[in-house]
Amino acid sequence: MIKVIVDGLGSMGSSLAEKLENSNYYVIGIDDNPSTTQIALSENVVNEIGHWDEKTVKDVDMIILCTPVSTIIKQLNMLKTMSLKENTIVMDIGSTKGEILQAAQGLKNFIGGHPMIGTERKGIVGRDQSMFKGTPFFLIGDNELADKVIDLLSPLEADFQQLSAAEHDHLTAAISALPHLVAYALTDSVDQMLPDNKLNWQNRVAGGFSDTTRIAKSNPSLWTDIIMSNKQQIIDGLDDMIKTLSDYRDDLKNNNNEALNQKISKAQEIRKKVGESKNG
Repeated sequence: MIKVIVDGLGSMGSSLAEKLENSNYYVIGIDDNPSTTQIALSENVVNEIGHWDEKTVKDVDMIILCTPVSTIIKQLNMLKTMSLKENTIVMDIGSTKGEILQAAQGLKNFIGGHPMIGTERKGIVGRDQSMFKGTPFFLIGDNELADKVIDLLSPLEADFQQLSAAEHDHLTAAISALPHLVAYALTDSVDQMLPDNKLNWQNRVAGGFSDTTRIAKSNPSLWTDIIMSNKQQIIDGLDDMIKTLSDYRDDLKNNNNEALNQKISKAQEIRKKVGESKNG
């Protein structure tokens, strides 16, 4: 039986753990929240709850780190001091890779991972073991090791794809972190325009605001951690975004209907080509 540690039983970690457990893997869950571990055991998300000690890690086939980036870095440094099996694979599913891969140097059989899914539903109660099916799951590392991970995690039915760390962090800054920042900023801007729920705006929004800002309900601590771990790429993206908004503003100030319409039309055509995600 394949034995796997899943550390971090939030919505994504618990979804992964439950899917593997239901596929006849032996899953050891680690989480520092007692209520989470209680749910994980009582609802058969994992087979047992473990701890970061030699006894727990000594004979597992794979360790999957599903915690925030800053925590993953600490865990990687700790794993370097522990006795793992010769062929134990260690993988994270953090949202940025530069700092993580640097921290993993010297750790045998490490590969970076990142499923391009998420949810504003927080914690183990927000789990969905089908969330990985058909969704891009990036792997950053050795080709041979990637093949082993694809085989081990085949029950997830994910669309595994390989990228370099630089490609990954550039891509996710643009299509993941920047949209989250825009959603947070738009929500804040509307609140500044209509402070203290002026005109009862919070109960009068329609699809435009709701669709654009849905991901602003995501975990603030998690996203602060993600954004700060890839800050230069995201700053560059914000600079581009500010320039684009400034161009839109100039068209409005100058009553340039034609230029504004061209920009909106171009954006519409690009958006039509973008695939839909079932998750955040």
